[in-house]
Amino acid sequence: MNARFAILLFAVPGMLAAQAMVENAMGVGRAATSTAPAQNAGKAIGEAFGSLSRTLDPAEAKAGGATPAAARPAARSAKSTPARPQKAAVEPEPEVTFEDPSGIQEGMEYAEIVRRFGPPSLKLTSGPGEETLSYARNNRNVGVTMHDGKVASVQKAGA
Repeated sequence: MNARFAILLFAVPGMLAAQAMVENAMGVGRAATSTAPAQNAGKAIGEAFGSLSRTLDPAEAKAGGATPAAARPAARSAKSTPARPQKAAVEPEPEVTFEDPSGIQEGMEYAEIVRRFGPPSLKLTSGPGEETLSYARNNRNVGVTMHDGKVASVQKAGA
């Protein structure tokens, strides 16, 4: 009888406590990965920006917010998005083209290489004053070893 009492007194509460900890951990994990708390966040943010847009609307700002009904713009539906201001036409910058990196020769300086052949695909510093540049263009790989800012050797591989 003492053994049964000991089991009821020590073992059962320990098992129940372990079960409670597991269930709590599962609930916390579910809450952390659930989208339920954030389901309406996008909608709320959209409404906030819509309200801000209506507040900053230039037509209402001119009249101090009290425009007559005929002069007010049509009310936007809840599903429509506020109109975005049009940006001024920006001319695209002309595309810069660089020479084929297989034209790199020993003795060239780093500044000239970058100006003519563009920035390298990969640049590694292997020691003081020593760098390895890699150009990967046109199915061709060109490895350049630089020493004190000048090309010491060029390795070409590929088509």
